[in-house]
Amino acid sequence: MPETTPRRLPRPLSARGWSVRTRVLSTVVLFMTMGLAVTGVLTYAAQFRVLEERLQSELEQELSELELIAKDTDEEGEYQHESVDEVLRAATTSAVPSDNETVLALIDGEPAYKPFQQDFELVGEGVPGSAEMLAEIERLHVPGRTVTTTVQHEGRDLRMLIASVRVAGDDAAGIFVVAADANPPQAELWRSVATFTVMSLLALLVAAVLAYLVTGRMLRPLESLREATEQITVDDLERRVPVPEGRDDIAALARNFNRMLARIQAGFVEQRRFMSDVGHELRTPLTIVRGTLETTDPGDPADVREAHEIAIDELDRMGRVVGDLSELAASSRPDFVRPRRTDLGDAVRSAFSRLPHIGEREWVLERTAEGTVLLDQQRLTQALVQLAANAVRYSEPGTRIAVIADRVAGPAGPELHVAVRDQGIGIAAADQERIFERFTRVEGAPGSGSGLGLPIVRAIAEGHDGEVRVESTLGEGSTFTLVLPWRTPADGDTGDESAVSEGPTERPGGSSR
Repeated sequence: MPETTPRRLPRPLSARGWSVRTRVLSTVVLFMTMGLAVTGVLTYAAQFRVLEERLQSELEQELSELELIAKDTDEEGEYQHESVDEVLRAATTSAVPSDNETVLALIDGEPAYKPFQQDFELVGEGVPGSAEMLAEIERLHVPGRTVTTTVQHEGRDLRMLIASVRVAGDDAAGIFVVAADANPPQAELWRSVATFTVMSLLALLVAAVLAYLVTGRMLRPLESLREATEQITVDDLERRVPVPEGRDDIAALARNFNRMLARIQAGFVEQRRFMSDVGHELRTPLTIVRGTLETTDPGDPADVREAHEIAIDELDRMGRVVGDLSELAASSRPDFVRPRRTDLGDAVRSAFSRLPHIGEREWVLERTAEGTVLLDQQRLTQALVQLAANAVRYSEPGTRIAVIADRVAGPAGPELHVAVRDQGIGIAAADQERIFERFTRVEGAPGSGSGLGLPIVRAIAEGHDGEVRVESTLGEGSTFTLVLPWRTPADGDTGDESAVSEGPTERPGGSSR
């Protein structure tokens, strides 16, 4: 039993990665989270900074009041408070501490005065840690200076101002202490932080839900597009994506996708028709060859010779079809036509010199324009030979076939018109556009062509950004005209003088009419 490699099934969409909706939602939530976080950090960092400055300001305000009391004078300019005791007593009894603030005056290391009313006390009877606080104050006190510091005491985070108080003529050493408990305002700020965090989370949740709904509605056409791409196959190219109302990018994407599907569908239809035509064109000579060989009498030399001639003729016709198909396939390449500097008069005369070998007609080069142009001389020769072969096929021996090359004023600028005029059977008006389709032939011509000649001529013209025009009257003849832009090196184009077109040799017998 031969070994087989198990085919790997495609993963479901959910396993391939995040969907567009999920990525958009994640991005929105991420940026909102970052924005709220940065806003919160900056805002509350500023508020904590303001709190520290406010506490410091309140401590310095009490010190300022102490200095005012110490400098208070009477009408004669004498100080009203002449001792440390008087200064501290006046400062403490007149002090009105703010919320969570306390004031204490010490004289010679002992508690002396405190305000009548305050939120808490540092030392005193029944106050926990009084001895430790007195020792800490003595340690922090610097004679003759004011010290501001932070002290942790009995679960309180105290911002303390310790000022040394001395009065001239008094040997007593005073200490003025102002302390503010930072815990309550800090706790209030932290509660605000918690509230902000909870509200931010709720806002994120609401925003996420709304973003999920809105992005789902906005991306619904993309979902339809995805479903369509999964369901569209070569056998079902009729499906189209619903185009949402509006003029946004998603609507434009849906319209472009539908246009792309239409082009793909047209390409598949053309490809199928092409393959059908190719199969038909190649099947006929194969059938003829097979039938001829099956009915040939090997013992009859004349019969064998006839079968040989028929087989060679049909194989030649198949070779022409295959060669012309290769030409059409090559016409889609960007280097199918390679323009270069070309002397127009010489190019037309060179191509015309080959035409009399195609058939016995009255060949006339009526006129040719002169000048240096940018075109592919070999492709131009190929087109003229093909048009001349068509003219021979659909005209009688001895009739006139004329070639004309003119410079003509066109709607977008000068044009080069290269025409081949015959006196043949002509083409019906209904067939004049159809003859440029592959494998199309006009009835009434002797022999049979590949039906690919004129499509090749059209491909050569379009490779030069031009076209092929036909004017014909039944019973009078036809005129095929190559209409190409008149381009010279002075127009800004650069011709590659060393470039050589890789076109095939001419096949005069490959008529397509």
